[in-house]
Amino acid sequence: MYPNRSVSFILIFIRVFVGGVFIYSGWNKLMAPLENFMAVLQGYQFLPLSLILPVAFLVPWLEFIFGVFLALGFLTRSSSAVLGAFLMVFVLLLARSLWLGLPIHECGCFGGGISLSPKQAIALDSGLLLAALILMGKGKSLLLSLDRRLNQGVSPIKRV
Repeated sequence: MYPNRSVSFILIFIRVFVGGVFIYSGWNKLMAPLENFMAVLQGYQFLPLSLILPVAFLVPWLEFIFGVFLALGFLTRSSSAVLGAFLMVFVLLLARSLWLGLPIHECGCFGGGISLSPKQAIALDSGLLLAALILMGKGKSLLLSLDRRLNQGVSPIKRV
């Protein structure tokens, strides 16, 4: 834990906020017809048609599961790394769509829940990426985390 309790609470807020964003994003996509997210993916024109269905199925589940993990502080560093990798891909895809002038007016980030333009989504995702990077560096055994709870009382194996 960190000597400064306010830093600990800021890190908890960051962890829960980033996790919550991914829980919300994944959940909205999971509750919508699969074809909706498939259409979003096709609009970005970066995947072969044979990969649209598996990616449209898998991404919302990964967003939701790793969002829950991060919000609860379970496998915090790994969850932050996975979500950070997602965010890097999202930012690159959004920037590519702007560069190519693709007719994308809504990013599709949150299913039908929140509507963001590609520029707004780049700003949000960049901030979330910074937060994920902070958690990757400082996320071990945070206050009020499952990582901390599961590691209490666990001593390293002593070599003879």
